Amino acid sequence: MRGEKLTGNFVRVSCRDCGNEQIIFERACTKISCNICGATLVQPAGGKAKLVSAAIVESLE
Repeated sequence: MRGEKLTGNFVRVSCRDCGNEQIIFERACTKISCNICGATLVQPAGGKAKLVSAAIVESLE
């Protein structure tokens, strides 16, 4: 992977159910659940992941 760049960024999201914050890849290809309450945060959508039960807090580079 030398010399290759990622096509997306990491983002910090907040769970709408419990308020927990997690860092995820914005182009996730699998379902991501909250580490605390188990709610589905994002689902894959063939590009950028679709936010289900989360809100973006900040974009990380």
